[in-house]
Amino acid sequence: MADTHNIDLKLKRLRAIESDYRSAMKRAEDDYENNFITREKMLKIKKKYEAKIDKVAPKVRKLQHLRNEIKARG
Repeated sequence: MADTHNIDLKLKRLRAIESDYRSAMKRAEDDYENNFITREKMLKIKKKYEAKIDKVAPKVRKLQHLRNEIKARG
C-alpha cells in the first residue's frame, strides 16, 4: 500500500502541473479574444505549454501503468 500511496501522490502532483499548463493556455486564448495580446503571442504561449505537457504526459502514463500493475499483484 505504501508503494501505491507514493505513486498516487506523484500522480496528483503531475496532474496538477498538467492542469496548470492547460489553464495557462486557456488564459492566453481568453486574452487574445479580449484583445489583450496578439495572435502570435497567443500561439507562442500555447506552443510553449503544449511542449511542457508533452513532457509531463508520458510520466503520468508510466506512473498509472505502474500503479495498475502494483494493484493487480495485490
